[in-house]
Amino acid sequence: MKLSRLLVGLISLLWVVVFVATLYTVVNSTRDYLHRAMESHAQDTATSLGLSITQSKSFNDPVTIELMTSAIFDRGYYSEIQVKKVTGESIYKKRVEKAVEGVPSWFVNSFALPTPRMNAVVMDGWRKAAIVEVESHPGHAYKELWEIAKKSFWVLFSVAIISLLVVVIVLRFALRPLDDMERQAEDISKRKFTILQKLPWARELHRISTALNSMCRSVEGMLNEQTDLADKMRKKAYVDAVTGLMNRNDFNEQLTHLIGAPTKFGTGAVGVVRLRGFAAYNEREGRPAGDALLKRTAYLMQEVGKQHPGSLVAKLDGPEFAIVVPEIADTELPKLGDELIKGLAELEEFPRTEHSVMPHAGFAYYRYHEGATFGKLMGAAGQALIVAQGRGVPAWHLQEEGKVDQNNAITLEINGLFKVGLPPERVVLQYQPVRACQVAEDKWDYRSEACMRILGSDGSIVLAGMFIAMAKRLGVLQLVDRVVTEKLMQHIAAAGPVKGGATALNLSLESLLDKSFVDWLYATLNAKRDIAKYIIIEVAEHSIISNLEAVKAVFSRLRETGARLSIDRFGQSTATLGFLRGLEVDYIKIDGGYTRGVANSTDKQFFIQALVGIAHGLGIKVVTEYIESEVEFNIVKGLMVDGAQGYFIGKPE
Repeated sequence: MKLSRLLVGLISLLWVVVFVATLYTVVNSTRDYLHRAMESHAQDTATSLGLSITQSKSFNDPVTIELMTSAIFDRGYYSEIQVKKVTGESIYKKRVEKAVEGVPSWFVNSFALPTPRMNAVVMDGWRKAAIVEVESHPGHAYKELWEIAKKSFWVLFSVAIISLLVVVIVLRFALRPLDDMERQAEDISKRKFTILQKLPWARELHRISTALNSMCRSVEGMLNEQTDLADKMRKKAYVDAVTGLMNRNDFNEQLTHLIGAPTKFGTGAVGVVRLRGFAAYNEREGRPAGDALLKRTAYLMQEVGKQHPGSLVAKLDGPEFAIVVPEIADTELPKLGDELIKGLAELEEFPRTEHSVMPHAGFAYYRYHEGATFGKLMGAAGQALIVAQGRGVPAWHLQEEGKVDQNNAITLEINGLFKVGLPPERVVLQYQPVRACQVAEDKWDYRSEACMRILGSDGSIVLAGMFIAMAKRLGVLQLVDRVVTEKLMQHIAAAGPVKGGATALNLSLESLLDKSFVDWLYATLNAKRDIAKYIIIEVAEHSIISNLEAVKAVFSRLRETGARLSIDRFGQSTATLGFLRGLEVDYIKIDGGYTRGVANSTDKQFFIQALVGIAHGLGIKVVTEYIESEVEFNIVKGLMVDGAQGYFIGKPE
């Protein structure tokens, strides 16, 4: 209950008590006054009549006594007037049984008004001759009491209502800042640090508001400092100082990780770009001009990479750059090569000489297979670069990375499946467990990740890396995501939560940017909230960075269904960590490039530890993937990550 309502309720209750007590006191006081007035009225009448009879010496004349008594009785409010002898024998008696009119019977019964019976003695010299008894009629007194009770009720009621309204208005203005402070506290939990501009006039609330503002500034400052420090250390270890691209160290780790992750890099292209003549240019124009040329090259390559979501662009040694484009079909490589050379065309110097600047690119196309290594793939790209440089003009060349595609039949089969709508019976979900690192398993929600597989006609299982690029090229990623979502929900409905908790469901950027798919997903999850609470919608970081506002709107809508939200492959891009504050997510999953070989890299350990501190400060849990050994598990556990995933924890099954 809100404090304002509680205070209004208590004040109202007190007013009711005061109202009833005051009204009761007024009515009782008036009743006592009227009772005394009736006593005085009866006594005065008895005394007056007694004196009149005494002076007239008519106490032995019943007719005179009757006339005198009737005259008084008829002009006053009396129930009975009686003149009797000292012996008790009645000389004359007049009584009327007159009902109390105009007063409710319940009021008469509740506030009984005793009718006093007063007397006076009629003297004959020194001898008592008779006794006069007078009893007042309560009708007039009851009317007076009733009228006073009604007036008192309405006066007190009006005062109570007016004063209560005044109290409510004052409380509303006085306590209105509490609503602002409540919203401020909620914003803090949502990683929004709003400052109260208008402070309340109430002294206590003013101090609380000031303290909250100070806390917001302090928490925001600490998070900013922590984020900036993590960004600086990350840039120092993994970002090229001149171009802002990932450096060779980071590129080597990222590409090595991708080669060992068929679900993330089943197919793709790796390109190496070199600026011929850069050394001469740098010597001739000076280092600032050389740095400017490198920055311009980085920018132009990033522009090409933006056309292919998930691409990685890196600065290698000297005037060499690299680009990785995952999930691209081999038939699209000529287009990619032309885009790259055309995009870098402005860098070429004229006239062409042996020392003029000229861009060349060598590409190697990759298909997942056992035995693939970083060295072999980069070697193939390097050989292609040599061929391109030998042409003497800006050019690119492609060289296959050693392994001939043995899966052409499977590729054709899957291509046919996509064209007929991907029958659900050909889709299989495997679930890879996620283990808690800091709490007991029964208190850990993120229990597994759903991994999509397609069944070949021969019963073989085809990994996602073998068909995602094809699905993207055919424009059926929304169909794939819909089938996987339905499969997962059906499994939870039939067998209960997977491994006893929530399951991560990876969705593509194409699906999240498709309004019809989002509408369908929202309606499906919202209609089955008991299932939705066991689903974690997971989206890759690079997809979010490139479409931050659109993804933020979709996340906000999906959160209403009870589903939770997660960022996958966190840290793969070179984006600042500050964007986390603008997203309401429950989990982040650190990219495997930072966990592979974490036992031998203090830079990776520092980055993970800093990221965990930032995430926990924002109320976000951290999961690591590709944990392949007990040593790695113990290290990330010591770095305070919340959950771990990898073959050491369990394979997809």
